Formats: sequence, C-alpha cells, structure tokens
Amino acid sequence: MISLKVVVITHNYIRREGDLTALYLHRLSAGLVGKGVEMVVVCPYAPGLLRNDTIDGVRIVRFDYPFSRTKPLAYTGNMHQEVAGSFFAKMVFLFFLWSFYRAALKMCRAEKPDLIWANWWIPPGLVAARIASRFSVPLIVSSHGTDISLLGKSGIISRLSRYVYRRTAKATVVSQYLKDKLLAGVAEFPKDNAIVIPMPVGMEHFPKTPLPAGMIPVFLSVARYTRQKRLDLILCAAEQLTAQKLPFKILMVGEGPVESELKEMTRAKGLSDFIQFIPLVAQQKLGELYRQSDAVLLVSEGEGFGLVLVEAGLTGRPVIGARSGGIVDIVEDGVNGFMIEPGDVDALARCMQIIISDKDRKEALGEGGHKRAMERFSTPVLVGRVYDLFVETMKSHQVRHAS
Repeated sequence: MISLKVVVITHNYIRREGDLTALYLHRLSAGLVGKGVEMVVVCPYAPGLLRNDTIDGVRIVRFDYPFSRTKPLAYTGNMHQEVAGSFFAKMVFLFFLWSFYRAALKMCRAEKPDLIWANWWIPPGLVAARIASRFSVPLIVSSHGTDISLLGKSGIISRLSRYVYRRTAKATVVSQYLKDKLLAGVAEFPKDNAIVIPMPVGMEHFPKTPLPAGMIPVFLSVARYTRQKRLDLILCAAEQLTAQKLPFKILMVGEGPVESELKEMTRAKGLSDFIQFIPLVAQQKLGELYRQSDAVLLVSEGEGFGLVLVEAGLTGRPVIGARSGGIVDIVEDGVNGFMIEPGDVDALARCMQIIISDKDRKEALGEGGHKRAMERFSTPVLVGRVYDLFVETMKSHQVRHAS
C-alpha cells in the first residue's frame, strides 16, 4: 500500500452517523481509510453539528459562513436554485465561497495533502482548483449529476467550468451519459482524463433474498415525483395490464411536485386497487420493500445514473429501464432485466407481463442482476477503483514534476 493523504473538499457530506446526505461519498471515504488512506473532509457547518468530527475514521472539519442561519445554502439539496432565485442568495453565496476557500486553504496548508479531491465542480471545484494550483497538488473532481447539468447554461458558468477543469488532473462521473455531457460542456478537457466510476450502495441494507412466493407479483418504483421520471408511463402500462385481467401490484415510493397529478391519474384510470403510493422511507425500510417486490421499474428520461437499479440487482430483483441516460450503464437487456425505448408504454406493459407470467425468466434475470451488481457496483470494487485512481494520479503528478 502507498501512503496517501487526501483532503476532500465538498459542500455536501453526512452530518452525523446514520445521515443519508451524500452517504455514497462517505462510503467511499471510509473505504479508502480502510486501505490506509488518510482522509480529511472540509465541508460546511450547520447548527447542531460538531466543527471537528471523526466518523468511521474520516476526519471532518466544518466551516461556518455569514448569514448561514438566515439564508442557509448547504444541506438544502437545491443550492443552485436558491442562488439563482434572489440577489440576497447570490451575495450569501459569495460569502459562502470565500469562507469555503479560507477553510480549505488553511486545511491544505496544515495537512500538506498528496492529492485534493473535490466533489461537484461547483462550488467545491472552484475552491479546490485555486488551492491545487497554489500548492501544486494534483486535483481530482468528481461530479454526481446536478453540477454537470449546469454546464453550458450561461457564459459565466462556461468560464468558471473551464477554470476548474484546466486545473483538474482527472474527472470522474457516475455514468457514461454524464461523461458525454461533461466532454460536450468542457470541450477542451482531455477525453481520456474523464473516467466513469459509479456511486456505491449501502450493501448492508440490500442483501440478496429469494423472490417473493406470493400469488400477486409486486413491482417497485423508487423515484422523485417529477415529469422527468415519467411515472405516468407506469400508470398507463398498469391500465393495459388491468385490461388483460392480470394480477399485480405497484408500490410507488417517493415525493415531489406532480404527486397530486399522479394520484388523480390513478383514480381516473381505476387503478386505486393496484397502485400504492408510499412516502420516502429510510434505507432499511427501503431494503424491505425491495425484498417484497418481484421487479423494479425506472423509466425516466435523462437519468444521471439510476441507483435504484443497482439496489435492485443487489437484492436479486430483475429490472425494467428506459434506454436513456445512465440507465444504459446498468441494464443489459435480457441479462438482468429489460430495456425499453423511452416513452414506449406498450413495451413496458409487455415486459411487466413477462415478469408476471414467466417465473423461470424472472428468476434468471434476478440472478443475472445480482451477479452484475456485485461485479460492477459493490462498495469494495468501487473503493478499489477510486484508490487506484488516486495512486495513478499522484504518481503521474510526481513524474511530471520530477522531469
């Protein structure tokens, strides 16, 4: 093992043990600690948190910023909408950015890291790019979806992204779809320096279990209630199945702006006995819902990754996904589930009918899903890939500066 010290710069990190906020980032960080990497996280403070903390061997240093009580930006889940929404929020963001920079600069000056790892190119990447240049430390920037969608939105965003990626040694994204968007948004960034590394799943909550033995097949949808998720397609496919007198039930887990529309559509189509709407639940409860299900559905368009499909694979459930976004990285048609063209209700209904009527096919797809998930998306595998990337990046940096 090579000795490594890494400073993680992020605006989003778990606030305490059991928190779900950016939990995938903590899983990677804690896994890297297990490989002997010293991990120090610089992230925002919020009331009730410790300013200096350690969770699973990961040191966490939290910084405060002006107006954080009256206009909090961190941990809201919608920072860019907040900043875009008002002049006051823009001013707070500038204070936030300056405070972030000072805290990260102080930490890097004290720790002298071998590598800086920024998660999301904005705002952490802006902070990290300046510091990495100042200390001549290699920078890795990881994006998880939302920040990539901002690329090309405006002239200032384009200039800021070029500033960050000119100083970035390697960039990681969670799907090929996001890699393509990154390279299109920052055309001068070298293609070979953009790497797809998915986010890890909490495997302890999604163990493999036998498929349910009940007489009524259960489909599970876990998605935010937005138009982009195309949950209306699931309801339309369900209407076709009821016309064929097929037995089934659909659990729709989520919340969001079109919830009332979906419930009204369910009533209008006479599907109330077939569809159950469930509010968002904790990971442990979510794992139980997977185990109660026969298959998992995700038919959204422009999906950044498709984490629920990985969770389905870990539990041994076949999946049905739309050929769109990051879903194509997870679903292999006929191996771990079925792939349909976006918006194709008839195809979705046909695939659901196979799950309902063909027990052997359903079990084979579930086995294929578990094998694929363990080989490509398990936490140990992904921690190993990030560790190898860190070592490769550090060595390349040392060679360039030695010559």
